[in-house]
Amino acid sequence: MSLNRKICILIADDHALFRQGLRRILESNKDVTVIGEAADGNEAIQQAQKLRPDIILMDVSMPHINGLEATQKIKHILPNTSIILLTMHEDSFLQKDGACLGASGYLPKKTIDRELFEAINSVSSGAKYFYSSHGGTKEPSAAALSYESLSFREREILRLLAGGMTNKEISQLLYISINTVETHRKNIMRKLNLHNLSEIIKYTLIHGIIRSGH
Repeated sequence: MSLNRKICILIADDHALFRQGLRRILESNKDVTVIGEAADGNEAIQQAQKLRPDIILMDVSMPHINGLEATQKIKHILPNTSIILLTMHEDSFLQKDGACLGASGYLPKKTIDRELFEAINSVSSGAKYFYSSHGGTKEPSAAALSYESLSFREREILRLLAGGMTNKEISQLLYISINTVETHRKNIMRKLNLHNLSEIIKYTLIHGIIRSGH
């Protein structure tokens, strides 16, 4: 990276140890500076407005407001701020969602040691950086098209359900009523033609929305 000024970066992730580790990696490069941290989506939005970073490294899965929703809100307020989404697993659905909402990049966390600065360099120069372990692009499958019919909240709840959380646990995590969770759940099952929790889990695993062992 050879830029005339340092790239100002905001880290948004709900795990303090990960933020600390990522900060150390970033601070090893003289061309970047970490100007702030956020522990959830709401704080990411607030810090972005306050600090106006060049780039936000945004975890997808965070409480209150997830990384996708935070990306949408931040890009509306600060269109010139670039956002690189970070996630635990490769997920083509999340990657497409992020791009549609204005994210400039996407990286699985396991690739950070190899590709983080390459992604930052690309994004800071106005390009995009969406990681892919496979070359080329694919036509959207029927599963992808069905998935796209879900709202962002429904997609979030789908992942939480598949991850083993109950309606009550989801309501507490997302600060919404159990009735609202149940309504979303019914809508998800109707749109995806699923009939029970086992089918939800099978759907998300088959189509790469979550990974086994997550």
